[in-house]
Amino acid sequence: MAEAKPSRSILGKTLAQDVYNQYGLLLLPAGAVLHESDIRLLSAHQVETVHLAESEEATAMPSPLIHWQEAEAARQYMEAVKQTEHLFLQIANGSIPPLHQFNEVFYPLLDDVLKRHGFLRFVYIKEGTEQYTYRHSLHVGILSALIGKLMGRSREEIVRLGQAGLLHDVGKMLMPPDILMKPTRLTDEEFAIMKQHAKLGEQLLRSMEGADEIIPLCALMHHERLDGSGYPNGLTQADIPLECQIVSVADVFDAICSDRVYRKGTSPFEASNVLWQSACEGKLNPEIVTRFIHYVVMLYVGSRACLNNGEQVEVVMIHTDEPMRPLVRRGDDYLDLRQHRSLHIQSIIA
Repeated sequence: MAEAKPSRSILGKTLAQDVYNQYGLLLLPAGAVLHESDIRLLSAHQVETVHLAESEEATAMPSPLIHWQEAEAARQYMEAVKQTEHLFLQIANGSIPPLHQFNEVFYPLLDDVLKRHGFLRFVYIKEGTEQYTYRHSLHVGILSALIGKLMGRSREEIVRLGQAGLLHDVGKMLMPPDILMKPTRLTDEEFAIMKQHAKLGEQLLRSMEGADEIIPLCALMHHERLDGSGYPNGLTQADIPLECQIVSVADVFDAICSDRVYRKGTSPFEASNVLWQSACEGKLNPEIVTRFIHYVVMLYVGSRACLNNGEQVEVVMIHTDEPMRPLVRRGDDYLDLRQHRSLHIQSIIA
């Protein structure tokens, strides 16, 4: 086993050990054969050295199971969506399952996400509005826990954030179906009804066996904003717990990325840009937003993407000053999106 710095000189070599980033999330697994996009990924995460298999070791190592991992992740994800739907429908029918039943569905998925670097890339390539409410709940739970990890919270706090994110929208199970699934934007009257889901969710969760105080509070406050412009109570920063602020960031990000019945989702780069604007306007916590978007956009180094003009590119490098406007490669040319302000990444390509 040899130690080497990430550079073009190790292209085609095989990793002897898993490579993790500074947050302990898996970047590349042992057995992966290194490609140019992998080198850029390692550089983006400031990985200084990797361990390579010697030639005789490489022949003995199994080939990387990247495609199997993606298939297994998809299977596990869809099973979690199905089970989440089952539990949420129990709430819609007047029964409130205990928290441990949600944990049994959520924990295996959460553990994988906190270990595997590329899971979010898989989630935001999936398109369609089917089972949106349940997928959104899972995503916000995952993202809330991930933000907690990025902010150095304890394992117990990370798990609680995941629970709070997963259950933040349970009040929607009591909304009229014609409003919840309306294929066009809500009228003012319909939106006034929809806003009630925050208080209804709090009430439901206060009667859930095993749920502590912060879980119903996040259901109540995930639409509150630090400048007082949110709902249902128009609270300001001093009155909104940090956990609720984290769930708010996760909720906004996923709602923008995911397809909705009335509009197509956009790229994580555009969602990150919206988060940044909201932080600059004093609506969302800038510390949470900054850590999160710098992490998220790094995930897509080496990924293929589609620009808003229809051209396909590869994300090459993330700029620290404007992470939402990366350097991309278009064929043999390179475009710095900081210099081409009319262009932006519209979607990520599988």
